[in-house]
Amino acid sequence: SAEVAALNGADLEAAAKAADTLGTSAEPAAHDALLDALALGLPPAVTGNAFTALVKHPAPADVAALRRYAAHHTPNVRSAAIGALAMYPDPNAKLAVVAGLHDPVASVRAASAAAAAKGRVRDAVDSMIKLLAKGEEASARALAAMADTELARKLADQLGKVPEASLALTLGLILKRPDFGPDPERVEIVRTIAKIADPAAVTALTDYLDATPKNPPRPSRQEAQGVVEARVGSPDKKGGKQ
Repeated sequence: SAEVAALNGADLEAAAKAADTLGTSAEPAAHDALLDALALGLPPAVTGNAFTALVKHPAPADVAALRRYAAHHTPNVRSAAIGALAMYPDPNAKLAVVAGLHDPVASVRAASAAAAAKGRVRDAVDSMIKLLAKGEEASARALAAMADTELARKLADQLGKVPEASLALTLGLILKRPDFGPDPERVEIVRTIAKIADPAAVTALTDYLDATPKNPPRPSRQEAQGVVEARVGSPDKKGGKQ
C-alpha cells in the first residue's frame, strides 16, 4: 500500500504520517507492516509514531520488537519504546520497564518511571524507591500515582532514608488523590508529613487543603490544617495559602 511505501521511504514526515495511518487500521496487514518496518530499522524521527501505532492494536509479537528499541542508542527512542512496553501484560515487557529505571540517562529513567505508573508495574517499586532516595522527581510522582495503602505505608517508612523534600512531594501527591483512602490512611500520611522538617512538608499539606473541600469535614484535612497552622500560622478564610 501507499502507507507501507511511505513508512519505509526517505521522507521522514510522510513516514511518520504513514505510521499514524497504519495505527488506525484494525487490519493485521497494517500491524505486520509496522512490525516489518521496525525490524528493518526506522529512524528516530519515526519510531515514536510507529510505537504509538502498534499499541493501538497490541499483539504478543510487539514486545520483542519494542524491547530491541528499548536498548536503542538514542535516549528519546529508548524512552518511547519503554512507554509503549508498559501497555503490554507480558512479563518481558515489564522487565524492560524496570531495566529502564537503571538507564544512565535521566530522561530515560523519568520516562521509565512514568511508564511504570501507567502500566502499574509493581516490580518497579523497589527500583523507584532507590531513585526517590536520589531525589528523582519522576519516581516520586510515579510512586504516588501507583500507591495503594500498603505502598503508602512502605513510603512513609522511608522517612530518614530519602530526601525530605522528595518524600513530602510523594506523600502529598498521594493525599490529593481522590481514589486514595479510606480517610484513616490519609490521617497516617498527614502525620508522617508532619514529621518532615523540610518546608516541602507545609507545601504538601497546603496543597491538600487547597485541593479538598472543607465540608463534609474530613479528619485528615482537619489534622493537616492543624499542622499548617502550627508551622506557619492560621491560613486565610478559604483554607488556602497565605
